[in-house]
Amino acid sequence: MTDAADRTIREFLVPDLGEGLLDATIVAWLVGPGDTVTVNQPLCVLETAKAEVEIPSPYAGTVVERRGEPGQTLPVGTPLTLIDSGAPAGTGRDPDVAGDPGPATSAGPDTAVGAVGADRTDGADSGPVLVGYGTRAGTDTGRREVRRRPAPRRSPSTALTDTGRPRAKPPVRHLARRLGVDLAALGTGSGPEGTITRTDVQAAAASPTTGTAGDGASGSGTRSIPVRGVRARTAAHMERARREIPDAHCSLVVDFSRLLVLRDRLRAQDAEHPATPFALLLRLLTLTLREHPRLNATYVPGGPEVRTYDAVHLGIGAATPRGLVVPVVRDAQDLSTVRLAQEAARLADGARGGTLAPRELTGSTFTVSNFGALGLDEGVPVVNHPEAAILGVGSIRPRPHVVDGDRLVVRPTAKLTCAFDHRVCDGAEAAAFLTALGALVEDPDTLLLRL
Repeated sequence: MTDAADRTIREFLVPDLGEGLLDATIVAWLVGPGDTVTVNQPLCVLETAKAEVEIPSPYAGTVVERRGEPGQTLPVGTPLTLIDSGAPAGTGRDPDVAGDPGPATSAGPDTAVGAVGADRTDGADSGPVLVGYGTRAGTDTGRREVRRRPAPRRSPSTALTDTGRPRAKPPVRHLARRLGVDLAALGTGSGPEGTITRTDVQAAAASPTTGTAGDGASGSGTRSIPVRGVRARTAAHMERARREIPDAHCSLVVDFSRLLVLRDRLRAQDAEHPATPFALLLRLLTLTLREHPRLNATYVPGGPEVRTYDAVHLGIGAATPRGLVVPVVRDAQDLSTVRLAQEAARLADGARGGTLAPRELTGSTFTVSNFGALGLDEGVPVVNHPEAAILGVGSIRPRPHVVDGDRLVVRPTAKLTCAFDHRVCDGAEAAAFLTALGALVEDPDTLLLRL
């Protein structure tokens, strides 16, 4: 390649996705060497400790090289792709990257992420580009389809790529890593030209005689599953919580009969925004936290001191295919019940889809774990470090319940469990918080007296 051509090769670095994230794991490549890409066209999917993110290209041109394979974790600031922008030598600008040379500004508050790029030989920047939004002016920010070069014809007898690796698409490689299947041990797949398919990988994972990645022996019955991305972050977070927080817990069985009656009444009045028992519980919880501020707090060892918060930023534990994440409803104390329910539902959907921004997954002051939604009657949640407490909510089911001192009836009940940092509050304070919340659930009409 000539010197002039060399100066058109742009390095696109793993972007800083914000919130102190230091690395990202490649989930899948959406383009390959030789593909022609446009500005803002997705290059790959990266998984951070928070979510999965499509990474758009800051340059238009031809993909020269990809750095890293699906499942590989790359530090922020290391090369991700090399793109031949085809710019005239010495201009330092890409023909498809428009806008003035000044610093790019975001499309709105808290918009993440400046793209990081460098000229491979002379260090000239191709122009600041905001990942996901393109340049400031004159660019086509619409996503276009990849224009692929015709693939070279290969003999069907081989099941290896030109690099000697088993032939499989990136999502299939990712699935194999997740299931602990060694692709090399599968040989030829059932797809075109011996390509290994998802069905091949799933069949191998179900077979007790298939060798798995890292076990060193066929038929051992063991499987090695790498822990990366969200699950790795969760594992480290749980270790820290257990190591640093001396937690205790208390539980209370609560009758949800009147809360369910209130739910039905609200649904009849507003069918467009149906209330849920969990949304109503969040409203009651927010009010209770305002009256028991030591549960909406953090222990600061340096003082030591207890730091309480006027704002209630509710973290809501959400189970996703990538692991447990905690989206945050900010300033829940200022939201109406309908708005609180809508925001909680939006964040839960975004968490499962991996579309939330990092700022929507940090900053909680109190967390709720609704394991009742998973069919569990009770459990003891782990305090979400560095918060002072967490509420676990069991399933609401008809159960035997004693009322009026000695009368046994069947009522829809659930067990509420509060795990708390014993440095921040003692058992009496935690009990007062939980019984106050339980009293509101059992008689939600008394809420009017506190508004």
